[in-house]
Amino acid sequence: MKTVSLISAVFSFIFFTATSYAEMKLSLNENSSINISLMGQLWTVYSTELKIPGYTAEKNRTDMFLRRGRISFKGQINNQLRYTLVFAYDNVGKQEPNPVSVAKGSIKTETTYSKIELWDAFFVWSPYRDLLNISFGYFRPQVGKESITSGFTVVSFEKGLPNFYVRRHFTGKPDSGSGFGSTNGRVFLLNIGGLYSTGKVWVNWNFGVGDNQNFTDSQVWSPLFAGRVAVSLFEPEMEKYSLGYTQTFYGQRNGITFGFNYGYQEKGIEKTITGRPQFKNNQVIGGDFFAGFMGFELTGEYDILKRDWTDGSGYTDRVWQLKADYSFRLKNGRVLQPSISYSRFSPDGNGSSIYSRKKNEWWDAGVNYYINRQKLKITLHYASGKIYNYNGGTAKSSYIGLGFQFKL
Repeated sequence: MKTVSLISAVFSFIFFTATSYAEMKLSLNENSSINISLMGQLWTVYSTELKIPGYTAEKNRTDMFLRRGRISFKGQINNQLRYTLVFAYDNVGKQEPNPVSVAKGSIKTETTYSKIELWDAFFVWSPYRDLLNISFGYFRPQVGKESITSGFTVVSFEKGLPNFYVRRHFTGKPDSGSGFGSTNGRVFLLNIGGLYSTGKVWVNWNFGVGDNQNFTDSQVWSPLFAGRVAVSLFEPEMEKYSLGYTQTFYGQRNGITFGFNYGYQEKGIEKTITGRPQFKNNQVIGGDFFAGFMGFELTGEYDILKRDWTDGSGYTDRVWQLKADYSFRLKNGRVLQPSISYSRFSPDGNGSSIYSRKKNEWWDAGVNYYINRQKLKITLHYASGKIYNYNGGTAKSSYIGLGFQFKL
């Protein structure tokens, strides 16, 4: 009863604040401004199955936690120079092992405490908006569509498997002394990009060079390169150049987009793996698409993760996903959106992958209720995942997830 009352109180607070949404905007002078916002995802997860070989976990357990939290400062210094500064506080109150973590291939038997950390910090200089934009700072290289799409704008309950596997392979996992606490896919980067339109065809392009602090040290260093090109037909994916993406247009876009990305780093070191193995090259080759027509939306992604170790071994892993949804437009601009998603990660069979031979599959089905677009969203989903070849067996997880998303 106490839990029900707590959930009701939190929901009432979120519903009130989000429907009376008013983002704080301060105008410093005629050309400069700052926008301050707060975003969060409050989840209640009920596990219906949780089996981990070698570990006894309690199923039928309820866990209520803040999955994502963001404090954002965005604005412009003048008409050509914009900035973004975002701090994150994720997984506050989350207990491990958690069915959401197991389903996406991450098994932790001990709970780690959350902390506030830097998430994004970069400038964008636009001398020829939208044709030429130069971004520099700490942010995501443009590889892996799921990775560069915000977790607040996906149609599934949690982000799909390409998000986690592409990030871990390409940008790495920070070590304990780095000052960064999560595998968030960010590096220090200089990116040049633009958006070109003929009125019928839109071409979005990005190319970046970065310093990947997770895979380098004072003795082993090489730059990270990342690029993406996307072509949109009929209706655009974006009307203005942006480094961020969305997975849904609420059924209002009738158009298609095809994207291709490539990432490369010549040499590096796995500082969080025992023995600190070195690689002589690391690559991501990927493609993605979006198709929207008469309320239906279909998205897909396929990524090849390649690495050659300095000892002569190497691996080629693959990860892909498909997501589909349909938007029912209701009164007052609200949208009811059922969706279904499937992802699979397949490691190289030779055992040289950083994941050994652990194969991961995940599927998700549910409904999203947009009361005020992404400013207030309620989600109810059922998800299930398996990790094969884990401790000589198969780890299994399934859960029912209820989510409240808000932006203030």
